[in-house]
Amino acid sequence: PTLEAPPLARALYRHAEIGQQIPGQLYAAVAEVLAWVWQLKRWRLAGGQRPVQPTHLPVPEALDFINEKPTHE
Repeated sequence: PTLEAPPLARALYRHAEIGQQIPGQLYAAVAEVLAWVWQLKRWRLAGGQRPVQPTHLPVPEALDFINEKPTHE
C-alpha cells in the first residue's frame, strides 16, 4: 500500500534531515504513519482486518512550505 500525504511529505522534506529529529509539530502525523505501518506488518503476518489508512495527518500551516510567501517579490 502507498500512503499519499503531500503536506506531510513537503514539511518533512523542508524541515527535517535524515538521521535528525523531526520538528515537534510533526510528531502526531509521523506517529500516525508509523503506527499504520506497524499495523500493516502485523496484518500481513497474522491476517485479520486490514488496518485503516490514516486520513487526517495534521501539519501546521507554518511548516507546509507551499503556503509560504515568496521572498523575492
